[in-house]
Amino acid sequence: MNRKLAILSAAVAIALLPFAASGMTVALHGETLVVGDSLDGGHAIRYEFRRCMANHLYTFSKVEFDGCVVNEATSDNIGPFLIRGKGWTGGNHLAADGKTPSARTESVEIRGDGQVLARDTVVRASRVDIAVKNKLFDPKCVDSLFCEENVHYVVCRNSIQVEVHLRFANDEPMFVERYYGMQSMTVGETEILTPNGAYGEWTPVGAVDRFTRQSAPKFRQFVERTPVCYAALCLCSDGLGDRRCVDGDDVVFIGNSWSKSYHKLIGNRIVEKGETARWKGIYTWFASPVADSHGKFEYKGCFDGREAVFCSESGSDYVVFSDGKKILL
Repeated sequence: MNRKLAILSAAVAIALLPFAASGMTVALHGETLVVGDSLDGGHAIRYEFRRCMANHLYTFSKVEFDGCVVNEATSDNIGPFLIRGKGWTGGNHLAADGKTPSARTESVEIRGDGQVLARDTVVRASRVDIAVKNKLFDPKCVDSLFCEENVHYVVCRNSIQVEVHLRFANDEPMFVERYYGMQSMTVGETEILTPNGAYGEWTPVGAVDRFTRQSAPKFRQFVERTPVCYAALCLCSDGLGDRRCVDGDDVVFIGNSWSKSYHKLIGNRIVEKGETARWKGIYTWFASPVADSHGKFEYKGCFDGREAVFCSESGSDYVVFSDGKKILL
């Protein structure tokens, strides 16, 4: 079945599910995964996962909010690495010859509420887990493995949580000039807000640039506003999220670059075989924030598969659950 037909079949299958059923609608046709949900205020969200980008890596390729495309993986989504003297590997980047894939998805496992989903199935689920195993290669010698990249996606209502575990396999030490990790592919953004960062007020995209770690040591997330909705990219302090691999005078946020914005997780570091690294972040889309005034920004999303309110104020970012439990990010 070709991709367009698979996506159409998934959409029809979702539409035929009974409205009384609870949870998100989940349709898997071949490897094409479509997840849809109805949100507060009559809004709707739809996610599509498939192999995409130049390397055909399995990830979320498209997000729709109220029927409009608000995120599309036409460039890097998760990753990539820039290796000194060799070039880019992973994400949307081909090898140094400009033709050969620099990375490959080895396996994909999809679960709905803990149950492995068979191909060509339609279910309801409150949580969808997607486990993806990728291999990234030396861009100058694609027969040599550079890194094993295991990505765990958790889809819950209006959020996609991403947890990445990296294990370096390069035989010789390599100098990583840049690793971005969490990137935005928002469509039609007009303004950007970086709570606890340099852009503490809504700033037109054209006026947004970048800022360093030492200038914004508490920076954890950025929010993009579009004519359709808001998109927030929140990086947790777990692993590389503590910015220990970025120098104080190096940038931690890059905005309005090649029509996208991103966090930076590694800058000018040597990696050796056997070393590991990890990071965790949450992408969230919403119609309007809970609060947006006097340096305080709040919105509803999901954290670890549970609905929560994300809060940013006074140099602190945290989530609060309905039972009052609070977790610092």
